[in-house]
Parts: sequence; C-alpha cells; structure tokens
Amino acid sequence: MSRKLSTESSSSLYVQLYQIVDDHSSDHIISWSKTNNNSFIVWDMKRLRTNILLKSSSGVLLGRNLTEFVAKLRSHGFKTVVKGPGELEFSHDDFARGPLMKKKMMAKALSERIERFDAQIKAMKCRIKAKKAEVRVENLFQNLRI
Repeated sequence: MSRKLSTESSSSLYVQLYQIVDDHSSDHIISWSKTNNNSFIVWDMKRLRTNILLKSSSGVLLGRNLTEFVAKLRSHGFKTVVKGPGELEFSHDDFARGPLMKKKMMAKALSERIERFDAQIKAMKCRIKAKKAEVRVENLFQNLRI
C-alpha cells in the first residue's frame, strides 16, 4: 500500500523535490525516469550531495547527505529501486511528472502556508485574550487592597 502525498508540512518537500528532479540542468545527476512517469533516478549520488543538497536550501528539507535523503523519501512513501552501480530509482504512485502535478503541489504548499499563518493568528489572539484576563485580575486585586 502506497502512502498518499501528505498535506501536513511535507508538501514543501514534494515541491522542492519536484523542482530538483524537473530541472533539466541537473539531468546528469537526477532526472525523471524515461520509462515511468512516477519515478526519478539519481544518476550520481556524490554529485547529488555536493552539487544539490549541500548548495541549496533543499538540503534542509531533503537531507544533507544521501542517507538522510533516502530516509526522508522513504518516510514520505517513496519506494527505492536499485538500478545499477551508483544509481537509484525512487518511485511514488502520487509523485508524477507533468504540469498538473506541479500545480497540485504548489497549491498544497500555498494551502499549508495559509494554515500556518492562520494558526499563528489564532495563537496571537489567545495570547492577547490571556493578557487581557491577566490585567483584569490584577485590577481586581488592586481594588481589593483599597
């Protein structure tokens, strides 16, 4: 059973991964599979680490080394397929090449940001409400001293 793309704070991982895999300038390192629209191949693991993971913000989401990268992919439902010496293929039923998938992931990432912003606003309102209650209680105690 495959995992579905998660909406909880991991859509950014999918967006970042999609951008890296879809970037034709790095096709010699990582690219979409020619035979399967739902998988990508890491052609050069060493360069993936040095040229992509360590040199961009993607390392934060995808890991700083190959072990972290593979672990994060597996935790998000990607299956590993050993291709050959130094090559790995990763597949996921819901991670597919194409403009529709890209738009879907961008919408999820935007929705996730809006949800985080809403949560921050709610937390701020709670803190304000608590502060007002605290001030009322202090005023009541001051009035009792008189």
